[in-house]
Amino acid sequence: MTHKWSEFSRIIELKGNLLDKKFETKASSEELLALANRFEVYKIDNLDLDYLITEKSDIWGAYMLVASIKSKVVKFIVEGKAECMEINEQFDVVLVTEDIARNSYEELREFDIEIFNEDRKIDVGEIASQYLSLCIFM
Repeated sequence: MTHKWSEFSRIIELKGNLLDKKFETKASSEELLALANRFEVYKIDNLDLDYLITEKSDIWGAYMLVASIKSKVVKFIVEGKAECMEINEQFDVVLVTEDIARNSYEELREFDIEIFNEDRKIDVGEIASQYLSLCIFM
């Protein structure tokens, strides 16, 4: 996966002290502005991300990211009327290495997956941004 600069970046390292703990983070006003520009919407009022990472018990070396996002998005304003949407979505992503992804294709094909490499780092903010985008445009 190529890492480009993300408007809402929250890079974490997958290690034992992170597991089974709930984390909460919010996008700053600068990040909200950058995300609105990226998704070409009028304004994003907030983006709250709650997440938990657990070991995926049926696949050795894999993790489960269980997350939820809350956001209020103003898609556009026409003749003074705002087209707004409230987003409150939960999603699960399996975090794996490329080798695990290749070797566990059958077990993983029902899941969204995110690949991590030997540095064991993932960007939960960027994953949340991608889900936010899906919610806005679905």
